[in-house]
Amino acid sequence: MGKKRVSTGIPGLDPLIEGGFPQGKSFLITGEAGTGKTIFCIQFILKGLLEGEKAVYVAVDEKPSDILEEAASLGWDLLKFIEQKDLLILDASPLFSSRMGSGKEKEVDVQKTVGDLASYVKRMGAARVVIDPVGPLILSRDSSARAQEHVRTLVHSLQDNMGTTNLLTSYSIPGVAGAGEGGVEEFLVAGAVILGVARVQNRLVRTLLVRKMRGTAIDLTEHQFNIVKEKGIVLKPVL
Repeated sequence: MGKKRVSTGIPGLDPLIEGGFPQGKSFLITGEAGTGKTIFCIQFILKGLLEGEKAVYVAVDEKPSDILEEAASLGWDLLKFIEQKDLLILDASPLFSSRMGSGKEKEVDVQKTVGDLASYVKRMGAARVVIDPVGPLILSRDSSARAQEHVRTLVHSLQDNMGTTNLLTSYSIPGVAGAGEGGVEEFLVAGAVILGVARVQNRLVRTLLVRKMRGTAIDLTEHQFNIVKEKGIVLKPVL
């Protein structure tokens, strides 16, 4: 008996990963700025909402209103789900503003943050969670070892406390293989999807690569995709 799968919400992606993301795990969506990470996350959340699930979106770099605007620009109305209390978009900036004033940076308390998040998730009965992007929550001034400890804490706490299926986004740094900003190590998450832009015959195309999916036979092919109004990310069929 295979693990239950959760639809990604991306047309054409589920069949490539045996039906969707393995339920109850955390997945990394990585790529340079502007590659479509937030759109991917919105689609994932929307798919759940349309199937009657509830969701929590933690907006770390942007304000919740920016997420709503980005969704609206693609023809999706997230506001009605917020009004129905099916979707909660959390503004994570208060976590950081307290760090700024004192001159010495106070680290985000990862365990407390996940604890707070878990209480929202449980109260709502949410099934899907997005943290976009995850880097600022785990970046540590001390050392990469410390940041890694934070990632480990984060990924384990999400899994142990919530039972949700989670997307964590992270910036990849151009030209550095496997480097997610803030060292979101791929071995800690159950899967990683890389969004990129490649040059094909003098034009730029958007690409999606499933680099890792635990318990899933994957084909390491870069799939081209378009971003289409009302549909979002749509994979092109492989010729």
